[in-house]
Amino acid sequence: MTIYWRCGCGKVQLELSAEPWSVGNCHCHSCVASSRFLDEKYKDQENYASCIADGGSAGAFFMPNDVTVLTEELPPMGCLKVGKDGKAVRKYCKCCGTQFGSVMPQMWALNRNLLYSNKEGSEKYVPKMPVKNVMKKFAFSPEEVPEPAFSIAPIRSIISFVSVIINPFGTRTEKDVMKKLEVDTSLVEEVPITWE
Repeated sequence: MTIYWRCGCGKVQLELSAEPWSVGNCHCHSCVASSRFLDEKYKDQENYASCIADGGSAGAFFMPNDVTVLTEELPPMGCLKVGKDGKAVRKYCKCCGTQFGSVMPQMWALNRNLLYSNKEGSEKYVPKMPVKNVMKKFAFSPEEVPEPAFSIAPIRSIISFVSVIINPFGTRTEKDVMKKLEVDTSLVEEVPITWE
């Protein structure tokens, strides 16, 4: 099965050759604050597409060898960090403000709301596995996190995530692809911490 990802305006497009190895909604302050920050900043943009699903930040995780960037010339990417000392990991498409996700050498974490079953983006992709609601313990409103909900994450998901990150023999995102998605560190935007 081929899955497609496209930003709200369609200028950034990916082709995914396999199902995601995990899908979920992260309810931690950091992920939700970043998604809300973009929602507020770009809410009036014609083609903006949110990353929020069931109150969390919607994610789908793919192995690097399953991802092909279809867009020849990528428009500029933006990047967010949470708080002054946060890591700049959450990328977004500056063309329409759509949250892209995170690209690491070992995996791609993409905004699940923009996965499609067809290249035109008219048929929403529906994951074959259940969508887990994780990080309930760190949610803004833990009582509102829908089931299946996990205080942190299911142990199986944690083991999968750690094994993908530390596997020295796993596939890696090609350096030229990582370079295309780089954001000048002086342009990284800071999402304010409002929950301390």
